[in-house]
Amino acid sequence: MKKSENTYRRIIEQVELGTTLTQVCRAKDMPGLTTVHSWMKQDQKFKEQLLDARRTGAMVWLDKMQDMLDQDTEPTKVQLLRERLHHARWMASKLISIFGDKQTVENVGDPLIKIVWDDGVNDGSSEHKQTDYARTLKGSSNKDNKKNNSSLIN
Repeated sequence: MKKSENTYRRIIEQVELGTTLTQVCRAKDMPGLTTVHSWMKQDQKFKEQLLDARRTGAMVWLDKMQDMLDQDTEPTKVQLLRERLHHARWMASKLISIFGDKQTVENVGDPLIKIVWDDGVNDGSSEHKQTDYARTLKGSSNKDNKKNNSSLIN
């Protein structure tokens, strides 16, 4: 099957509705799964659109799962429902960043390290110790602001 904007659009629409790419490619008027994967390798824009469609489809799955939770369930089908819900939650955590269980810690600002040492002399003047025996080291990622200063580290 030849690739066309119409075929791209139909694939994206179906995946956005929560249909798996495998199911979309099983239709007689659609390209095979290997063909779609080949197109994704060749066309970065299509690949990004398909990934975005998968994220939207995951939101549709979550909506469907919420609808299932709102319905009465037979006691014999509770375990199956639990597994479906668990799978939908897992898929959402992988495709949609707001549902992910991975935390990112980011350092904002310059790190500040203050090193103070004591020479063992206690003459009562704290001012002397603060000026002569303390150094503050600041990290700097800006190469233009870097001065010839021994108290800057990188």
